[in-house]
This record gives sequence, C-alpha cells and structure tokens, in this order.
Amino acid sequence: MITASSRALDSDRVAALGYCPDCYATGAAVLVVPGQHRCRAHLVDQCLLVETTAAGQARLVAAPGARRRPVYPTGVQVSCVSCAAAGRDKQGLPRDGAGSDPLCMSCWRGRTDRRDAAQRHHLVATLRDRLDDVQDVVEAGCAACGEPEPVATCWLCGYSYLEQARVDHVHAQALEATAIDEHFAQLAETAEARERVDELTAWIQRLMETLSAFDAGDSWGRPVWMLADLLARDAASRASRRGRRSALGRVGAVLAVDADRRSGRRAMPGRAKTALLAGCDSTRPVTDAWRRAEALGWHTRVEQGRRLSYAERCATGRAQARAVFDITPLHRGDTAAQTAHVPAALTILAELLDHARTLLTEAQDRVDELDARAGGWVDHHERVRRHQMRQAVATARDHARDQAENFRTPHTVSQGMSVYSSLSRGLLIPPPIAHSYVVAGRQSRRKIGASRSPVTSRRSSGVARSRPVGRPRPVQTVSERPRRSRPRPEWAEWAYDLARALRGHWRWLADVPLPRVAATLGAALSQEWTAEVLATWASRQRPRPLLSAPRDPVAYLKAILEDVLTGPDAPPNPAARHAGHRRAVVAIDAETRRADRASWCGRCDRHRRVEVDDHDQVLPCPRCSGADEPTVQPRRRTAARSDHAAVGTLVAAVDGDWPDVAQPGSGLMPERC
Repeated sequence: MITASSRALDSDRVAALGYCPDCYATGAAVLVVPGQHRCRAHLVDQCLLVETTAAGQARLVAAPGARRRPVYPTGVQVSCVSCAAAGRDKQGLPRDGAGSDPLCMSCWRGRTDRRDAAQRHHLVATLRDRLDDVQDVVEAGCAACGEPEPVATCWLCGYSYLEQARVDHVHAQALEATAIDEHFAQLAETAEARERVDELTAWIQRLMETLSAFDAGDSWGRPVWMLADLLARDAASRASRRGRRSALGRVGAVLAVDADRRSGRRAMPGRAKTALLAGCDSTRPVTDAWRRAEALGWHTRVEQGRRLSYAERCATGRAQARAVFDITPLHRGDTAAQTAHVPAALTILAELLDHARTLLTEAQDRVDELDARAGGWVDHHERVRRHQMRQAVATARDHARDQAENFRTPHTVSQGMSVYSSLSRGLLIPPPIAHSYVVAGRQSRRKIGASRSPVTSRRSSGVARSRPVGRPRPVQTVSERPRRSRPRPEWAEWAYDLARALRGHWRWLADVPLPRVAATLGAALSQEWTAEVLATWASRQRPRPLLSAPRDPVAYLKAILEDVLTGPDAPPNPAARHAGHRRAVVAIDAETRRADRASWCGRCDRHRRVEVDDHDQVLPCPRCSGADEPTVQPRRRTAARSDHAAVGTLVAAVDGDWPDVAQPGSGLMPERC
C-alpha cells in the first residue's frame, strides 16, 4: 500500500513500475491494464461534458467509467482486487492484515462462505469415515461383552432395554389416544342418532295431531285443506294428466304441516330435511317443487336461504339459514276444488306418516346398534313404548286412508238427508246446512241467523243508515235512549294532580301510567292530602327506606299506603283506607266481645257465670234455672225500665227474695251464684 508523502514519484516512473499514475496521485496503488499506461477506470476521457435536457436545463455529465467518488487526503483508499480485475470501481480493505488482498464486503463474504463450505464438506467426509469404522465395530459385537445383541447385564449395551421400554410406552400412549378418539366419535354419533330419533318422533306427533284435528273439525287440521288447495291449483294448471307422479304433493305436505297450523306462515323445514321426510333421493325434486308451488301462487318465499356468519353458526349449529315460506290463505283459492282434492291430500299425509314410521324404525335400530357396541341395552319399558307408538301410527294411517276412501264432496240437501249424508264424510255430527232464500224475486245468499243491524255508526245520533232498495232489510227500531256511560269517580278531580306531584318525590313512579297511580291514590286517600305530606308521613311511619326501582311500582305503592294508613297512629289528614281500617277493627272487637258474652247467662243478662256440662251446652245460671220463664221475662223488662214498684211486686210473687244489697260499711260483698 502506498500513502501520500512529500517525496512523490514521477508519473512516468509510476507507469514504468506498472501502476496507474492517476490512482497514485490519489494515494492508491492500482495496477494498469496490460499493454496500457492507465488502469481500467482511467482509460476513458476524464473531461466533464455539459448536456442540455429536453426541458432546456443544462447539467454536467461524467463520462462512462469515470471516477465519481470524492478523494480524501487521509484514510485507507484501496480498490478491491477482485472488482478491479472485473472492471468495477469499488474500494476494499485488507481484512486479513497487512499484505493481504484488499476486498470489498461482497467479495470478502463470498470468499469466506466458500472457505466455510469447504471446511464443512471436509468435516462431513471425516465423520462419515469414522461412522463407517464404528459400524464395522458394531457388526463385530459389543466391545465390552462381545455379544452381537444387547444384553441387560452389560454395562455398555444394556441401555438398549430402556429404549425399548420407551418405544413401548409411546406406542401404548398412541393406542390410548386412538381409543379415546374412537370413544368420543362414538358418543357424538350416538347423540346425533338420538337427536334424529327425537326429531322424527316430534314429526310423527305433528302429523298425527293434524289428522286427528281434521277428523274432529278443529283448526289444527287446516294443513289438510292447504295441501288440497295446492293439489287443486296444480290440477287446474295441468293440460294433461300423463306422466309419472310428481313430488309436489309430498313436498307441499311437508311445508303445510311444518307451517303454523292456523295461519300457514313461517314454514321453514329446510331442503335436506324436506327431501328426507318426503322420501326424495336428492334435494333437486324439493327445489323444483318449491319453484312450482311458488309459480302456482300457493306460497311466497319471505326469506331467502343464505350462509350464516360465524356467530350465527355457533348459536344455531347450522352453516346455512333456511328459506322461510308463507302459504297463501285458503279463502283466496277455489273452495269447491279444495274440497274435491281433500281425499288426495289425506292419502299423501297417510303416506308421509307411513314413511316417517319407517325412518323412525331405522333410527331406533341405529341407536340400539350403537348402544350395544358401547355395552348398553334397551329396557322393557322402552320396547313397550315403541310398540305402542307404532300401533298408534298404524291406526292413524289406516284411519286417514279410510277417510280418503269414504270422503264425498258435500252438496246442499234437505234437513232429513243431511244427517245420513254426513256419515259418508266420516263425521258423526252433520255440518251446517246452507239453504237458498228468495228475496224480492232473486236468490239470497243470506244464511240462517240474525241479520246485521243497519245501524252502525249513527246509533248515537238516532239516524239510521238508508237501506238499498234491491236488498231490503228487516224492520229495525232505533232506540232513543242514549248509551249509559260509566260514572266518573269522585277522586278524578284531585287524584291526577296528586299523582303528578308525587312523581317528583318518588322517581320510580315516572314510568307508570298516570291513571293507575291516580286510581291507587284515590282509593286510599282523600282530597286534603298533598305530595309533601304523604312523602313525609310515609318516611315517618316506615323505618325502612323506600326502594329506588321496585319491580312492580303500582303494587309497591299499594303496599306503602297499606302500611302507613293501617298503623296504630292516625294520619294527619282523613283517608279512606284508614277509615275502612278503623271500621274493620271495631267490627272485629265487637265480634270478639260477642263471642265472650256467649259464656254468660242469656236469661237474666247479669254478670253470672253459667255451668257448662260435658257436651259444651250453655245452661242458665242457678237463679234462672229455678224460676218460671213467664215470670222471669217480665221481670227483665221491668228491671230494664227501672220500675222499682213493679220489681217489688214481682219479687213478692216469686218464691225467694233478691240477694241482700251490700250497705256502706258492712264489709265485703257476699259471693254470688
């Protein structure tokens, strides 16, 4: 390495030595290109060129390969040997000490990586040679005992049994984990099978309830008429009856039974479940049947099926949201056509019931198989219950088929024939009979019953609505007496103001309707009460503080009024509840005294105890028992009038005298009887 000094060599001398004079002037020693006097970096022209851009701006342009790095007077500034040989102007450092080749970072890293890779290859080759030597020794036998197989008593090869025990333990753990996974899978399969049994049982119960309700004429049997409406619409739209049987009837039956029995809304059985219950091999017939029924106007899709979100899947356990249908009301269809297709609807429902029984039997057999695999069994009670349910399903199916075979279209007949024709429909009670009436030369559609009053909105005014000439009404009298209205309560003048003021003291009454609060206060208080007096009296009479948010504010208000108005202290103002409480207390006291007086003598009405025998019969006192009844009664009336002369006469007429009256200073009063 050459550094700048005061004794600088001539450029020709430097070139004769084989170094670039330009690089020497900057303090660097760079070899020249063979056959040239400069290095590769300084072979080009070093002059700067002025260039004008397209925008009209002048700039300096260095020649290609010219040195662009500034030259510093101090520091190591040596070009990389490898880069200079390749024609790149990059500086490097002698990284292995003085006298080593100066290299840049990339060249030094590449040379170092190649050296490390060569060392690794050498180490791998050495290790393989040593392993081959060890393998030769192992094949020859244990170095300690000389046995070709490991021996437990050998200190060198005896460790192998531990390895075998470890392998056996890992294998046992793997087998146990597999058994646990199989057990959990079996439990999940059993739970799914039981859930399917429960769903099929509920479906069978719904079908049986529908058929029994139709037989009884109940509103729950309306799915039969809904299915008949679908069959009627389909038959009316068909141009020919040729072709195989469609799955429309079975799919429509599943929709009708799954919907609300009365309104026919919110039917959402699902595509896969409908295919299973209707006996379809795939979901394609279900989709076609839904599209066909919607085209016929039998139902309307109110909610479209979609994929559920993660939260919805966790909540419902399903990945897809079911489509929801609303069935068209029956009154929008043809009633006569619906009645004509009722037998076909009953037949389809009977087929669905039979198919559901088959599915339930298969599901129960699957549950029994899984229980037997797990070591369980089916008890006797479960077998009896299954047998009874199968018999009930068979009976309902046969009854539905009999209804379908014996069902006849109803027609208008006389009173005598209607009783017998109703038996053909499977009805024990004849249906209502529709008669034709002729009014003013035309046929009337009015049925038996009270006609609608022509007076509707003008009853209070006393003016009847005009009747049409073509449809006369029977003569109706208009009452001149106005409708009696409910009398206004007495507390209506002051209770509402008291309730509004009381809301400011008790905040929990703010959400309660004002009429309820006013009625509660009006029934218990009087007009003299104010909100401040009531709040002060309640806080004084109730030691416990009032609740801030009671569950039932009106009931809590009644309890507060009951406590503060039925206590021992009189309220500051008159109150209806306190007056009623006082009357009740007086009545109870009078009843108690009346009960106590029953143990006294009832003839002389004097404070004398009576004698009670073993049968709890009240007897007169000894004085009244010996006296004559006709004589005792006038004496009691005379004594009550304080007629002393008459009393003396009566005493003389009766055997015995009155007891002696104690005189002042005569001592204690003698005992009485």
